[in-house]
Amino acid sequence: MKLNPDMLAFRFISKSLVTILLLGYYLVNNKEQFKIKRIFTVCALLFFLVGDVFLIIHTQAACFVIGTLCFIFGKVFYAFRFSNKRDFSLLKLFPFLAFCFIYLAGFLILIYKNLDSYFFLILLYLFAAMTTIAFAYLRKGEVSLISYKWVLIGIIFSILSDNITALRLFYDSNFAYHSITIMLFYGLSQYFIILGIVKETNFSFEKKKFYPGFLLRRKLGSS
Repeated sequence: MKLNPDMLAFRFISKSLVTILLLGYYLVNNKEQFKIKRIFTVCALLFFLVGDVFLIIHTQAACFVIGTLCFIFGKVFYAFRFSNKRDFSLLKLFPFLAFCFIYLAGFLILIYKNLDSYFFLILLYLFAAMTTIAFAYLRKGEVSLISYKWVLIGIIFSILSDNITALRLFYDSNFAYHSITIMLFYGLSQYFIILGIVKETNFSFEKKKFYPGFLLRRKLGSS
C-alpha cells in the first residue's frame, strides 16, 4: 500500500514522537548509579527510533532489513540494561526457557512458509526478543517490585506487538486490526519498560541515600 506524502510525513512524526518523548522522560527522571546502564537504555531507544523510521516504509526490502536489525539491536541493549551480577539457577530458569523454546518453535512453524529469504533475520529477531524477556524475568528480587512489574507488563505488550506484526507480514495481512493494535501495543510496551527502569533507578537512589544514615543512627542508638 502506497502512502501519500502527507500521510507518510504524519506517520514519521507520530511514530518517532513516542520514542523521543520517552527518551526525554528517561533522561530527566533517571538516577542511574552506573553510567553504562544509562548508555544501554539510551542506545536501545535510539535504535528503536531509527528502526521505526525504516519500518514505516517496510515494503522496500532494504528498509525492512535495516529497520528489523535496528529493533534487534534495541532489544539487545535492553537485555544488557536488564542484566545484573547475580548468579542464577538454570534449574529455576528451565521452565521459562522451555516455554520460550516451545513458543519460538510453534510461531516459526506458523509463519515459516512465507518467510522466504527473511527466515534467518526473523529467527535472529525472535532470539533477541527471547533474550530480552529472559533478562527482564531475571530482574525479580534484584529491583523493587513495582519496577519489576512495570517492565514485565511492557515486555508482554512488546510480545503482542511483535506477534501481530509478524503475523500480519507473514501469515494474514488483515490480522487483529493491525493498523491500531501494533502501534498501540508498541507504544505501551516502550512506556511501561521505561517507567519500570525509572522506578528502579529512583528506588536504588533512595535506598542508597536512606539506608547508610539509617544504619548509622541505629548503631549509635544501640551503643
